[in-house]
Amino acid sequence: MTVATGRKTAQRPLAFLECPACGLVVRDPAAWPDRESEQAYYRLHDNRADDPHYRRFLAPAIDRLAPLLAQGVTGLDFGCGPDSAIVAVGRQAGASMLGYDPLFAPDETVLRDSAYDVVSCTETVEHLHRPRPVFQQMGRLLRPGGQLVIQTGFAPEAAAFADWHYWRDPTHVIFFRARTFEWLAASHGWRVVEIAAPVVVFETPQVAQ
Repeated sequence: MTVATGRKTAQRPLAFLECPACGLVVRDPAAWPDRESEQAYYRLHDNRADDPHYRRFLAPAIDRLAPLLAQGVTGLDFGCGPDSAIVAVGRQAGASMLGYDPLFAPDETVLRDSAYDVVSCTETVEHLHRPRPVFQQMGRLLRPGGQLVIQTGFAPEAAAFADWHYWRDPTHVIFFRARTFEWLAASHGWRVVEIAAPVVVFETPQVAQ
């Protein structure tokens, strides 16, 4: 179902489609940026771990992560970018915190199954071209009873979607709603700890499945 249209070019309207099962909204794949354009756009951002404005932007996730990060806790910031505020906050709290990003921190040795108590994923899931394997991977990274903390913009319903600022970023290609995250939790066997825009918290089963 088309939920909004803008102008991709003078000739072609820009469409967004909604999944009737889970409410996920997807940008027309014909309008997705190629890898080179996507990377060039990312490099326009100046996100630094010590930037107070950047930290305020991530405050919803940071506030939710704060009680989880302490001495002896292992954590991974998935999609950390070039300079992760989440990694900095975790290390300041005494946690063993690492970062992974396929572009800026591509060391795949950190992607060890069942290695982490906490995985954060902030302002990342909206960029995923193939979300299913990424969510599966993040689940595998967590120990039983571990928590996955996500921050992303929650898509409004169709009537308000055209005026929503978040889709105007050309690298944002998929958009989640609360019911999308509920569907994800059910499909992966995760417990929903919290769904309160713009943050979602899942917990993996206490006994590995």
